[in-house]
Amino acid sequence: MFKSLKLTTFNTTLFILVFSNCLESKADILDYFKRDLSKVPSREKLEAQEPIARKDLTKAIENEKKGRERVAIGIHKNIVKKYTFTTAAAESQFKIGEYYMKLGKDKKAFEAFQDFVVKHKSSDSFMKAISNQYKIANGVLSDKKEKKLKLLPDGVRDSELLSWFQSIIESAPFSEYSPLAQFALAESYQNDKKISLAIASYQKLVDKYPNHKLSSEAQYRIGDIARKQINLGSRDSANITYAKNAMEDVIVAYENSPRAKEAKIALKQLNSIQGTQLYETGLFYEKQNQLRSAVIYYEKAAKTSNNTIRELATQRINILSKISTSASTPKSNTAQTTKKKLKETSNKSQRSDKVDTTTPAIEDGPLISPPPPEES
Repeated sequence: MFKSLKLTTFNTTLFILVFSNCLESKADILDYFKRDLSKVPSREKLEAQEPIARKDLTKAIENEKKGRERVAIGIHKNIVKKYTFTTAAAESQFKIGEYYMKLGKDKKAFEAFQDFVVKHKSSDSFMKAISNQYKIANGVLSDKKEKKLKLLPDGVRDSELLSWFQSIIESAPFSEYSPLAQFALAESYQNDKKISLAIASYQKLVDKYPNHKLSSEAQYRIGDIARKQINLGSRDSANITYAKNAMEDVIVAYENSPRAKEAKIALKQLNSIQGTQLYETGLFYEKQNQLRSAVIYYEKAAKTSNNTIRELATQRINILSKISTSASTPKSNTAQTTKKKLKETSNKSQRSDKVDTTTPAIEDGPLISPPPPEES
């Protein structure tokens, strides 16, 4: 009974704790929405703001036409700040992005368009903003590649540029700019020698957009990155396998692409490199006197497309085969000799156990005893 009472008390306490926590969580959620919704004007207030914001927008456009761009931008910024949720604010925010883009202020322009993209997703100018963002980011990337700058134009850092491309992908994943941004992201990683990230980004493009015009290039670059690591002296056989698989995918999946021909040439080179490595591994084992292992690698090298390596590997196989044959013959003779000796030893031991009753043959004849002494 007491046990049942304790259990009931425990369950009641647990329920109270859970319920109170739920209330607190609910209160937190309500507070969050309350804070967020506090920024949104009422319907009546918004309706009152619209004509005022529209009037200011007209003034800004008139100043633009008269060449007073700074004045115009000042008005646009004021509209965005005071009348954030009006349709005029969306147009002004877009104008701010265009203004900085025209001045070549890449960072401010991209950020202005990003504000527009986040706040005005339903705007007719949404895709235009994404397009402008891609142009800005890609332009900065091009400058970086040409000038090999550590600090990008307008103070844009590498990490910021990468985040720009990432935000384009996230903001418009199904747009025409998403695969372009994905490719640019991978290219940025490749330029920064972040090999694993570059390969992963190129692979993501191939997986998500297999039919895109850049997919064949991305697939080729996956193999080419691994091939360059091999050319730099990498002895990791996994790199060769990875590079070969990537090039084979280009040849099979994108046979009509411009990279297909180059992939075939690259694949031939990779096969040659692989053959050389197999042959060198065979030499290593041969020096260690591990002839069986050496022959295994020579046999693999003998199947390579590299004629020189194929001939060398075949020669080594023949030489090792002869050595193996000649080495096995003395062992056989030794065994036979040993058996013969053992048999002779056995025969001798058998003879020593018998009594010899024969007279030994002596050249001087038999021994004659002296005559007995005469009797007196």
